[in-house]
Formats: sequence, structure tokens, C-alpha cells
Amino acid sequence: MFAVAQNATSVISPFSFLRITLLALLLVSIQGLSPCIAQTIHGTVVDDEGRALAGANVLLLNTSMQQYRYGTTTSADGTFVIGPVEEGRYHVTTSYLGFDPDDREMTIAVGGVYHVDIELAARTVTHPGVVVAAHRARPQLTPVTFSNLTADELRGRPDMKDLPATLSSRPSTTYYSENGNGIGYSTLRIRGFDQRRIAVSINGIPQNDPEDFNVFWINFFDVDGSVEDIQVQRGAGASAYGSVGIGGAINIVALPYRPNPYAEVTLGYGSYDTKRLSVEVNSGLLRDKYVAFARFSRLESDGYRDWSWTEFNRFFVGLTRYGSRSTLTLQAYGGPQRDGLAFSGIPRAANKDVLTGLNGILVDRRYNSSLFTRDTEDFHQPHVELHHEWQATGNLHVSQSLFWVRGNGYFDFGANFRSADYLRLPAGFVADDQRTLPLFISSPSVDLLFRASLDQWQVGWIPRLTLDNKYGKTTIGGEVRLHRSERWGRIQEANGIPSDLVGSDADRRVYQFKGEKVITSFSAGHEARPSPRLAVHAEALVTRVQYRVYDEVFFATRLTKPYVMVNPRIGVTVNPERAWSAYGSIAYSSREPRLKSLYDGEEAGAGFLPRFETDANGRIDVDRPFVDSEHLLDFEVGVGRNDARSSITINGFWMEFMDEIVPSGGLDQFGVPRTGNADRTRHVGVESEWRVGLTRNLNMYGNFTVGRARYKRFVEFATLPDFSTVQLDRRDNPIPGFPSTNGNLELTYRRSGFRIGAFARYVGRQYIDNSGGRDATGLEDESLTVDPYFVMDASVSQTFNPASPLGGLSIGVDVNNVLNSELLLFGNVGPLGPQFFPSATRHVFFRASYVLR
Repeated sequence: MFAVAQNATSVISPFSFLRITLLALLLVSIQGLSPCIAQTIHGTVVDDEGRALAGANVLLLNTSMQQYRYGTTTSADGTFVIGPVEEGRYHVTTSYLGFDPDDREMTIAVGGVYHVDIELAARTVTHPGVVVAAHRARPQLTPVTFSNLTADELRGRPDMKDLPATLSSRPSTTYYSENGNGIGYSTLRIRGFDQRRIAVSINGIPQNDPEDFNVFWINFFDVDGSVEDIQVQRGAGASAYGSVGIGGAINIVALPYRPNPYAEVTLGYGSYDTKRLSVEVNSGLLRDKYVAFARFSRLESDGYRDWSWTEFNRFFVGLTRYGSRSTLTLQAYGGPQRDGLAFSGIPRAANKDVLTGLNGILVDRRYNSSLFTRDTEDFHQPHVELHHEWQATGNLHVSQSLFWVRGNGYFDFGANFRSADYLRLPAGFVADDQRTLPLFISSPSVDLLFRASLDQWQVGWIPRLTLDNKYGKTTIGGEVRLHRSERWGRIQEANGIPSDLVGSDADRRVYQFKGEKVITSFSAGHEARPSPRLAVHAEALVTRVQYRVYDEVFFATRLTKPYVMVNPRIGVTVNPERAWSAYGSIAYSSREPRLKSLYDGEEAGAGFLPRFETDANGRIDVDRPFVDSEHLLDFEVGVGRNDARSSITINGFWMEFMDEIVPSGGLDQFGVPRTGNADRTRHVGVESEWRVGLTRNLNMYGNFTVGRARYKRFVEFATLPDFSTVQLDRRDNPIPGFPSTNGNLELTYRRSGFRIGAFARYVGRQYIDNSGGRDATGLEDESLTVDPYFVMDASVSQTFNPASPLGGLSIGVDVNNVLNSELLLFGNVGPLGPQFFPSATRHVFFRASYVLR
């Protein structure tokens, strides 16, 4: 029981943010309807023998703003079109693998006619600054709902946070941090779907854990220091390989190789004793063939919440070789980490007041129950990648990636909630009728720390072939991946338990089993242009996955469960690659449940059995699992305008689910929701996104989403305190974790190396369980909701002119939660009832870097 000790101030109303959002949409619409002041550039790119070069990159650099404003690639006959283009002076850079780049200046004026023929001379190496990513969606051409986040935009935002905090600036995207200050374990959601249902890749390599589907952003913190570009796709059918992203896909490009040498050192210090050091070195082009890159960093932070500290050591090293028609890149990244776990939330009332908990412990918004048991993680997950790009002919491109990932470490946490039976304590340790009760009841004098160990690895090969000819562009790809894991648990430290049962010397394990997952997939897609005003894109992904559980030590559990899924998508774009365009698509997607939904070997000692029907002999029937695959029919439509001064897109989605996998049945020992199938669910919404240059130096970006996620047919089985089971009809209830509204608004001013930005985010009400915010009697219960919130961040930096005495120096400061609001970002229902995850109040981070060129 908790008693209120004091009161706190109320949260700022978000309605001013909504008014600004509507005004911004009106402003962009008015600007979009204004007369076009830009021109179109036509041209051809050929080699020194006059042969057309298909797939050459043509980029326009605005000389006044020093940033790439426009770009395209040449078609099969070597022609290209860029436009509309705003008047001004530009550097036009053209590059192609195996040829010297062409760099020229052009002045674009209203009323001019522009045609340029570009001839590239053969060379043994291409300009390495252009990353070709043919499988990524292209604006106003690919019929997919998506947003981009460039490296330049990343540099202008507060950077001492996990990537989910930065990605939450894109439409329909939210996040929360267990530590409170955005460093450590953070969780991303797109359209309300958690990151287990979002396909995340780095350089095309899947990052979702094959067994758990989760994305552990903590394992590649600081990879954003090597990021070139991030594309966030929303909706189904957006993942090229492996398990389909039901909610969307995030494609991160981290290939930081540059033709010019430099070295950079960055230092930073901020709130909660947060310290950062990074050193980055780029060799530049060596012998016209090689570029080497290395980045090393260390981060320490106490975290916002109690016992939420982090210690990260990170590396990113790589070497690229450029041949006459190919590129080969070998790189590795990762690093060991230690951190204090904070996977349990706080009571809702503790966000504003100080409560008195059990044994007189004071509980406030920074409270973390792991403080008393010193829950700790020690983990290391290195990645090794080999990427090969080969321009076989002028219109045939072949790419392939080989990768290896190894994750090894442990999680130590207080386990007095475990029973004597689960911990395999000897007979007589507690009374026979108390062996299934938690130790804090049956033996309260015992103090116990449990170690959960994980050792896993995976290897994979992802090939891809792209053929571009007069009939369009055809892409064929595949994936072969093998993942294996071993999990075990033991009593690591304890008081009141015989020493021969404790620690590494005894190594008396409580559970131990191995898992395997084999993934194979084949994809094929074709993009056709039947007319200049129409583009058609169709693709299909066939995936076979197979789970295997074996070498289960205590219960001899063995099972093998295969799945085969076919996921097609077709879409059309009207008026492609023009100022105004529209698109529509239909996709059907299926995805298998995660391994824990089939068998939770870590909980086998607590009586958890494989979740399958059994036959007359008591043997499990793998064809009848309790949790089935989920299936989705997704309709997407959108319209947008893009010119030199502004852009705006408005899109709608209708996602009809059969057997959607939803939270149902409480949390596991790590605070992760157990799941089940809902017969029918529906997600619908409208998203808008816009950019506008208010002046030459002042830019605005914004987005806003209005949506609805509801159960259409779902009966949930709930266990009461007396262990009886009841059926609860959840029809028409909101699905937890899906806010009905959210949006972002950003203003950025840049001039002569000075940059200042303000970043505002609004998220509407969220429900934390399937009750729709109502108690057992049907009355509204605010303890089952997360209130709407509004938060603002700011960033200021100055990069000094290279010609000045301070040339090469850059300094900056980030202010997070400028308004010092006490916010709850997310919630769920834990073993002790509703729990919520708070965001840190106002905190700052100072940074300075020096570049030597």
C-alpha cells in the first residue's frame, strides 16, 4: 500500500502545440499552391566511348547552403531528369563506379532551359562518398509510406540519447526509456506497434533477435556516429528480408567512408554525471582503391532513475576497396557494456507525489526497485559484416552481404520472488506446503541474486540482383540465416542458502536449454513505367522459418516448429517523380510468433509447459500451438507535393488483422508482456508530414497523426488472485500502447556555422492494458492510462570557419525537456499492478569536437 506524502505541479497543456501544427499545415499548403518558380534539368551520362551509364548518381549541391538539395540516378539509356529546381547556384556532381567523378557549376534562373551532357572518364576507383541503396524507397516513386532522416539532421538534434529518441521525431513514432534519460534500454513504437513487430536493419542486415524479435538498441549505442542515412517505412510489406515488419521497417545505412582524410575528437559532459569521449579517424583514399575508418568511444552515465547507470565501450572499424566495377567493404562494430537494469516502472501516483511503500521505503518518480537488489547486465554483441557490390553490366547490379553476430553475457537480478521448487532447493529447506510460494513468503530471511546467462550467435548471407532495362527494374533477392542460442540460470549470490548451491564454483543450474532458428527467404519484385504518368511496383516475399528447442536438461523438452509465409504487395504511383504525386498499395503479411510464445524454457521450473495442444498420449502437437501466426491486410494511400521550397505528404492507412499478437497474460521475469492472439483487430489513421523553408536560413519540419486501434473480436482469459480463470470480452476496446494522436514540430535556424533548433513532441492518451481504462466494475480508472504529454528539446551549436583561428572546432549544448515537465511516457501492468516509465526532467549536455583535416 502506498500513502501520499506530498503534491506536485500539473503538466502543461498540449493544445498550443496542436494549434501550431494546424497553422503549419495551412502555411505549407499555401506555399505548395503558389506558382512554381523552379526549373527542370535534363541530361545524359555516358562513358568516354559514348556508351550510356545506367545508375549513375547525379547530385546538386546548393553553394549557399552547402547541402545536397536534389539528386537522382540515370535510367537504362543514361538519361536523367531533376526538378523542379529552385533558382540559385549549384555544384553538379556526377559519379559512377569505375569512373572519375564529374564536378561542374550551374546557375539556375527562372525562365531558363537546361540540358547537360556529362561524359565520365574510366578510372580504377569511383567517388566513395555516394552510397547506392537500390532496395530503399525513393520519394515520389516507390508506393510505400516512409520518411527519411539524414546524417545532417542527426547532427542537428540532441545526440546523447538512444536512436529511438531521435527516431520518435518521424510520423506515428513514439518511444520510452527505462532509465528515463534516453540512454540504456529504450523501446520504439511505430503506429503503436512495438519494436518486436518492426523490421530493423543496419546496412540491410536484420537486427531483430531471431527468437525474441526484439531490437536491443543498447547493443549498438553510438552507431549513429557512423550513420549516413535512416529510412523509416510504415506499414506492412516494407521489409526486404526475413521476418516481415508488421508495423514498419527501419533501414539504417552506416558506411562512413570518405575520400578525404581527417581525424576528429569529441568530448561531452552533462546531467547525471554523463561523460562521453570519442575518437574518429578516416584515412581518405589510399592508392586510389582503399579507405579505412575507425571510431572508438566510451560513455558513462548515472542515469536519471535510481540504479540506472551505464558504462559503454564502443568500436566501429572498417575497410573499403574500390575496384573498376565493384566495391568490397569489411567492417565490424560493437563493444562491451555494463549497466544497471531498470525494467520495472513506478506507481502512477509517484510521478507527482512521494509515496511510502513497503517497509517504509520512499517511492518517487526516480525510484527503481532494482536499486535494492543491484540488478546488473554485462553483455557484448559484436557484429562483423562483408558487403560486396558489383556492376556486372551497364544495367545489371549484383550485391551480397555476409554477416556474423555473437551475443554473450548475463543478467543478474533479485529473485526472492522465486519459489523453492523453481530454484531446486533441497527438501526440507521450506515446509512442503510452501515450496511453490515465493521465498519472500516461505523464507523471508533469504536474500538471493539470480544470474540469467545468454550465449548466442548467428550467421547469414543476403544476395541481391537488380536488372534495369526497357521493361522496368526487376529485383531478385534472398536470405539464408542460422541462429543458435544457449540459455541457463543459477543462483549467483545468496544469504541463507547452502554455499554448495550458490555461485560459479557450484554451478548448480536451475534451467538450461538450447534454441535454434533457421531462416530462408526468396523475394522478387518488378517496377514498371507503363507511361510517364504511372509507375507500378509489385513484389512478393516467401519465407520459411523453423524453430528448434533441444538439449533441455531438466525436462527433456524437444520440439521443432516450421512456418512458411507468403507476403505479396502491389502498389501504383501516379505522376511519379513530379511535383505532385499520389500512390496506393495493398499488402498481405504474415508473421510467426516469437519462441517464448511457444515455449518459455526459463519458466519451465515454474510449471510453464510448451504451449501446444496435446494428443491422447500427452505428446505435444506442433500443428496446434496456443499462439498462432498473425495475418494482416494493409491498405495505404497517399498524396504529396515536393518542390524546392516545401514539401507535404498526407497519407491514410487501414490495417485489418486476423489473429493479431497482442499483450495478454501479464509480464515475464524481465518485464516483457506475454502475448496471445486477438481474433480480429483494426488499425486506421491519417498521417501528415511537411517541410518548409520559411526563409533562406530558417526551416520548419512537422508531422501529425490521428489514428484508431480497436479490438473487433477478442475474448481475453484472465487469472484472478484465487487462480481461477475468467473470460473478458474486449470487443471495441482500444489496444494498449496505441496513442490516438501524436505529432512533432521543429524549427531550425542555420547561418555561417551557427545552428539552433527547437524540437516539440506531443503524444495523446495511451491505455496500458486491454480494459480500455476501466476497472473490473466498468468504471473509468485513470491508473490504467498514460496521460497525453507535450515535451520540448533544444540544441545550439557553433562550428567555426576553417580559415579562422578556431577552425576545426565545434561546440554545442543540448537542453532536453526544456519546460521541466514531469512526464510518464509508457505503462503496462506488472506483478504488483500498473507501472509507468517516467521521463527525466530538464537536463543538459555540453559537447565539443575538433576536426583535423
